[in-house]
Amino acid sequence: MSYSFQTDSTTLWDPALRVGQLYLGQAEVAARLVEVPSGLTPRRDGYCDLDPKEFATFVERLLRFYNRGRHATLSHLLRGILLISLVLLKRAGGQLLSTDGQALDALLTEAAGLEHTMNV
Repeated sequence: MSYSFQTDSTTLWDPALRVGQLYLGQAEVAARLVEVPSGLTPRRDGYCDLDPKEFATFVERLLRFYNRGRHATLSHLLRGILLISLVLLKRAGGQLLSTDGQALDALLTEAAGLEHTMNV
């Protein structure tokens, strides 16, 4: 069984059920932490709709929060959520409004390395 993330009718990621549920749960907690909606809407049929505009805002805020990095353990917890989110944002055709230079470049490089492991 899988848990598909999609925008309109395009599948962005089709992970195993538990993987998808774990990411969704983590993203929802992170969204509350940065005080914006995640842009992810779970459905009863095992799919999760992704609103590209809301999701881009979520990723942007999460990136800013992550870059402040005042707590090493929190940064490590957020890193995985952020990397997967960057891949999903790219696949949804979204883009970040602001860039943080080398820090963002390093995260994008790491996300690109992760992307091939994320089944579509």
